Amino acid sequence: MDHRLYEILVQTTEFIEDHLLEELSLDRIADRVNVSKFHLLRIWKGATSTGLMEYVRRRRIALSLGDLLRESSTLEFISYKYSFGCERTYTRVFKEEYGMSPAKWRRNPSPVRILDRFNADFMQRAGEGLMFFRSITVMPAFTIAGREHRVDAEENRKRFTANRLGVEFFYNERLRILNPVNKDVYIGYTAVPVPFEGHTFYQPSVQVDKASIVPPELNVKRIKTHKYGVFTYMGPHRPEDITADSLQTIWQHVSGTWMPTVRFELERPFHFERINYARCSRHYCECDLYYPIAEV
Repeated sequence: MDHRLYEILVQTTEFIEDHLLEELSLDRIADRVNVSKFHLLRIWKGATSTGLMEYVRRRRIALSLGDLLRESSTLEFISYKYSFGCERTYTRVFKEEYGMSPAKWRRNPSPVRILDRFNADFMQRAGEGLMFFRSITVMPAFTIAGREHRVDAEENRKRFTANRLGVEFFYNERLRILNPVNKDVYIGYTAVPVPFEGHTFYQPSVQVDKASIVPPELNVKRIKTHKYGVFTYMGPHRPEDITADSLQTIWQHVSGTWMPTVRFELERPFHFERINYARCSRHYCECDLYYPIAEV
């Protein structure tokens, strides 16, 4: 199976790292990996949480530390070597990155946290896409509105019930909710009964607040502040094409590898996926999956 996203990330990283001492532009990098610059920006930002040209700048700054330790290298020489153009620009970027001037760091070197080379191999293949652990995140309490459905687990695996319900909600019922917090962000909330008896409760939703007007037949749910483990799925397709099969690798990793290492303190198990459609296209989707660890 062709994992195009993986190949794009690997080729982009290799090209940047091999040409850091040369002039690099977004157009040049996109031409090298044979994708549009807008598509490349989406993919790179989704995988690294860093802008593409920001990555280039920060990698150059990180590599320049070795030159600063060599007394023979002047700041002017280092500035031109790493394509900053002049000493003034190099000093400004260095201070933005490390909170001190390169001259000061050279006089008294101290530990600094650098941006290391991106490694796409830490990502796992999931169907046509890629998945990875993004962060531990504390998310403040928020409220969602949508229609809750009882979903049979086996039926969902065979017919992608949750996916269908989510698509129907986003393109139809969502439009009846006035003044949502963000109309482009879809939240699919899953509550898991204890003990598990073969079904879950799935609520396709958007976030709402006091200014929102929600039809009375829809369910409004308040989710308390929690600490979450956040995983990201990236796929070379529309968000509508995310299925239970696409996310199976994530669930296997979460339940089999991650969960056994975590101490959970929850009243009841749940999780939700969050998709910002503004970041997606016909050929790219990005889905964050939030697994609660503890109430905060």
